Amino acid sequence: MKLLLHGAINLSNFGDYLFAKIFYDYIKDRGQDVDFYTHPQYGISSFFRRHLGYHMREKNCKLLMAKSDALIFIPGGYFVNSSKKGLLSQLRHIKRYLFPALYFMKKKKPIYILGVGAGPFNNSLFSCLARKIMNYATVVYVRNEESKKYCLELGVTTDIKVTTDTAILIENYMKDEPQSFSPFVKPAGQKALMLHVNGDAQTRGMMFNNVIPAIEEFLSNHTEYQLYLAADGMRMEKAYKEYAAALSKYNPISFEYDDPMQLCQRISQMDIVVTPKLHVGIVSSVLGKSVLSFPVVPQKTQRFYRQIGEQDRCIPLADVTPVEVLKLLEEKKNSYISVSSELKSLAYENLKALPMKEG
Repeated sequence: MKLLLHGAINLSNFGDYLFAKIFYDYIKDRGQDVDFYTHPQYGISSFFRRHLGYHMREKNCKLLMAKSDALIFIPGGYFVNSSKKGLLSQLRHIKRYLFPALYFMKKKKPIYILGVGAGPFNNSLFSCLARKIMNYATVVYVRNEESKKYCLELGVTTDIKVTTDTAILIENYMKDEPQSFSPFVKPAGQKALMLHVNGDAQTRGMMFNNVIPAIEEFLSNHTEYQLYLAADGMRMEKAYKEYAAALSKYNPISFEYDDPMQLCQRISQMDIVVTPKLHVGIVSSVLGKSVLSFPVVPQKTQRFYRQIGEQDRCIPLADVTPVEVLKLLEEKKNSYISVSSELKSLAYENLKALPMKEG
């Protein structure tokens, strides 16, 4: 059985790369034939191909779908309506995520939806097609109870299993990773605080107003900490410069993003990680760091911290104040997260649900 992997694989996003790596490596390790969707606009990006060591055997996506026996929606938060209004945005969203499923349904081939984040949905074309695809799917696994609730409200009748975010398993895939980079080792006796740099101007504005004043005060009071700046996306030169200039008093060291596994390795050397994004927080949690999460997209991020029983560490970026941030830094600086073995087993269910090769 030849499997075709599809999801948010056409850019350089950190979390989506982790999903692709975990699924791709797992399937390869069990000796099964596997490919990624290769649409020139919405298929696997050159960034993903380079870091996965993946070589396209068939660039024509229609021929590739014809040769594939099952479509696998790998994890990601894309079973949700487009954040932009208008019919054109909806159609692009459908073309990016749902088009392969419509082909597999027409050909009566199986579809597996494994560990996705879903909803909220509203009355739109995307929602209608998402419901049809989920009701057709052989398996529907979602990564939290909230996603299941949204799917049920949408009218999904396929049995829905709640698992968790598959990125929780990334530590297993770091151990045997052949390193194409020089590992970072924190100097002996030093403590390290990583501040997540975000390229979006609006997010930067809120970080500078709501978070950075507290980090400045914390670093002034705790000189044992070295400040590191890191991002989870490409082409962030302007953002790095703005953060570095604002925090120049603390001599920040910038880690520019080029390799997702290198970012994981760098996170492994941190003590505190402050982030507005979901998957930097997830990896930091799995690696046992003290994480403070101030999300730009609160719903999906708060779901994860509720799931691990650490919801007090997660306050929406738009709502948090410098006073609250400083209080959390002081309270949580030596309080490291531990993700339970039960939750890791639940993440593994997303992989175990993959169809096996014939014979």
